[in-house]
Amino acid sequence: MMLSYLVGRLLHALAVVAAACALSFALLHFAPGDALAADTTHAGRSAEARAALRKRLGLDLPVGVQLVRYAGQTLRGDLGRSLVDDRPVAVALGAALKNSLLLTAAALVVAVTIGLLVGGAQGWRPNWRLGRVLGATLTAFYSIPEFVLAIGMIGVLSYWMAWFPIGGISDTLITITGTASAQLRDRLWHLTVPALTLALGWGAAIARQQRVALLETVGSDHVRTARAKGLAERQVLLRHAVRPSFPAVAVMIGLMLPVLVSGAVVVEIVFAWPGMGSLMLRAVGQRDVPMVSGGIVLVAAVVSASSLVVDGVVRWIDPRQR
Repeated sequence: MMLSYLVGRLLHALAVVAAACALSFALLHFAPGDALAADTTHAGRSAEARAALRKRLGLDLPVGVQLVRYAGQTLRGDLGRSLVDDRPVAVALGAALKNSLLLTAAALVVAVTIGLLVGGAQGWRPNWRLGRVLGATLTAFYSIPEFVLAIGMIGVLSYWMAWFPIGGISDTLITITGTASAQLRDRLWHLTVPALTLALGWGAAIARQQRVALLETVGSDHVRTARAKGLAERQVLLRHAVRPSFPAVAVMIGLMLPVLVSGAVVVEIVFAWPGMGSLMLRAVGQRDVPMVSGGIVLVAAVVSASSLVVDGVVRWIDPRQR
């Protein structure tokens, strides 16, 4: 039964990736304008040179033929070359994906920690004043637009207190001449503020979900039975209340996976973080069709795989799903 479930989910993931591939190709190729005409890199080329480049890229072929060629190249792992700088799309996306995963994975760890602690405190002791204050604070951060929060974090932590750098992913001098430990400290130093900016909003969503799930669990029969047996409150909380509330939180984390892969565009731009969000935004503005198509396919593939993992974790945590 588990094997058939995994096979079904795998086929569903492949269908999602194939649909994303076809849809992104159609939207980009049927959009008004011409990819080379929108690219200032090729603006100075002669008509003959532009025609030769269009032929080399296959842009002179019928759209159906282009789609078949693109699908075949994608299946082989060849996402093409950028129209802007002629570098392999897979190389550019790999570097950007690594940076986005570093940023958003760090933010997710902090957000999950904050959300579980604050939401758990609110759900277990609804009338605890400190828990309500922390929950209201997280909600306030969640309601602030992301770019406003990012600028505010820079103003407070980078300008006023001067604890962290304004932006970027690393210090160039340390990257070239520093030791491995120095490079690691420098990367964490640059990572702290953008990761915290993302975590404050995500932490509020996770805390709310954890609070609701724990309130439902606390009122269940098995928790009342555990208390009637005379178990300590700590044992009741950890063994009988917290674990049944995890599936709902895992689903919430799964809903954040698209952001985990594509990157938080606003935060990446404000903090000059070279991730997927900023790369895709730049590629759309430059009408870099291979880069945009490859990015969409990569995001669809990673999100589908991650969703499969989350579903498996939920089925493992919650016996009712098995």
